[in-house]
Amino acid sequence: MSKLACYLAVAAFLISHSVAAQQDKDSDALLKFEQSIDHGVVAADMPFLEKAYADDFRFKHGTGLVDTKASWLKTVAESKGKYLSRQIDSVEAEVHGKIGITNGKLTVHRKTDTGESSYMIKYVRVYQRDGNTWKMVSHRTVWQK
Repeated sequence: MSKLACYLAVAAFLISHSVAAQQDKDSDALLKFEQSIDHGVVAADMPFLEKAYADDFRFKHGTGLVDTKASWLKTVAESKGKYLSRQIDSVEAEVHGKIGITNGKLTVHRKTDTGESSYMIKYVRVYQRDGNTWKMVSHRTVWQK
């Protein structure tokens, strides 16, 4: 193998390793942001959530109901204190340039008129990078039995 071929092989390896490391870093940042959204819903942190969801955000519930950003944030504000926890599990993240996709399980624990209830859903969320931050564009859930 010529010296040039060796240099090119080493450069290709270093570039691919660098790209993989950046993707891991981006995925980790996206997952942290995703967790902060679920904590924001529990805390009804409306200023944070207003920034975290894209203006054209859509939430397709497993029941078939579709929320816009405005209707979902209204529900969260009206439910202040009712969400006790929203815990994500088995999450996978993919980052493709300015687009991030996560999927996993979400267990929701909340107060009801008769006590407390918990349920688990599977979800897929789509994010768009806006500068150095993410915005959630879409959230789709499927009820899990």
